[in-house]
Amino acid sequence: MKRKYIYIVGCLLSFIGMIGCEDMDDNYKQYLEEYNYSGKVTSVRSYLGFERVALAWDNPKDQKSKHILIEYGVDKQQKIFDYLIDSVVIDGLDTGTGFDFAIYTLDNAGNRSVPATITALPISQTMVDNLVPPTCSYVKVDGVPSVYWAGLSAVSMAYCKYSYIDYKIVSEDGDKVITEGCLENENVTSLDRVNELTLPAPELSKGSTYYVNFTAYVYPVSSDIVTMDSVPVNGRTRIIIE
Repeated sequence: MKRKYIYIVGCLLSFIGMIGCEDMDDNYKQYLEEYNYSGKVTSVRSYLGFERVALAWDNPKDQKSKHILIEYGVDKQQKIFDYLIDSVVIDGLDTGTGFDFAIYTLDNAGNRSVPATITALPISQTMVDNLVPPTCSYVKVDGVPSVYWAGLSAVSMAYCKYSYIDYKIVSEDGDKVITEGCLENENVTSLDRVNELTLPAPELSKGSTYYVNFTAYVYPVSSDIVTMDSVPVNGRTRIIIE
């Protein structure tokens, strides 16, 4: 009887050993068949604009990476590109919230790489509406009546290269346009910020009252970085020529 039990136990141990070996073989096969995924993009950067974001990155050098997939937003919107682009502009980001972006490479079978992620907060209409317009006043420069703008740059906005002011000076009753035009930022060749500008206006008559309607195109500032899109900031000022 004892030999019988030993025989049964031996068979059971052999059976369990065989199962264990089969499991090990399956795991080994799994590693042998593990898929070599396409490479991950690196050095992801974001550049903020008005209701849009520009993204840039460095693509991998492997041979499997063929396409780019970008997912963003809480609803996982997708943009797929048939080749390895290294930058893109995502428009229509008008919710006034931050967006999480995930960038993948894809191989020819559509398999995804490990994602590279970044979060960006584009400039919203609410932020633009909260920008404080520059002040406008009358000054005399070398005896010439002039219009003077101050506060063109602030913590939240920058008047710099490519900025300009569209202006129209009208009579007090609004019936007559005295002068109008575009005051460009001619003396600035970089993103250096300008705080004030002066417009000679010899057409203005002493003792008269006028209104200056203007739109200054400034660049919103986020975390002390000048963003990539200019936005209009409107103002209207009453001036009296002394």
